Amino acid sequence: MSPVKWGQFRLDNSSQQSEDQQRFLKFPLHHAKANGLVPLADLRGVIQVVLSEILPVPQVAEFLLGIWNWRQEAVWILDLGCLLGATHWYRQESVRNSGMAILVPVKNHMVGLLVEQVSTIETYNPEQLLPISPSMLPEQWRSFWLGYFLDSQGNALMLLNTNTVIQALQG
Repeated sequence: MSPVKWGQFRLDNSSQQSEDQQRFLKFPLHHAKANGLVPLADLRGVIQVVLSEILPVPQVAEFLLGIWNWRQEAVWILDLGCLLGATHWYRQESVRNSGMAILVPVKNHMVGLLVEQVSTIETYNPEQLLPISPSMLPEQWRSFWLGYFLDSQGNALMLLNTNTVIQALQG
């Protein structure tokens, strides 16, 4: 048996993806029976959040669950499903006591977009992004999406517009 040559192995797949490809974090949108994507370039991390550790804040938008302490920093936790028209996290039939927060920087702060889970990292060519037609989504939620990609099975993967989500926080 010959010895393993460590130089032959690569930890990343950057040599396998062409320069026109971009990487995205995939997460299920259970209320829409679809999947969402967020560009990895827009993220600072993904962490599990126990909902009992979120401090509720009165008189804020319904989709804002409250503030959570992460590395001695106050992070706003946003119920992404609620913002996008789904039932509020606490009003769902089977309320989960934790979720995954997709951390997005906003100026000098961090915002956690709470989803039930994250799936994989997908690679797509941004030039293959398809526009969202009026029949796909109600008008009030269309602005939260930049478009969609089709996966190898023909399923739509909706690309989240993190800038619009951030504007919803400020509005």
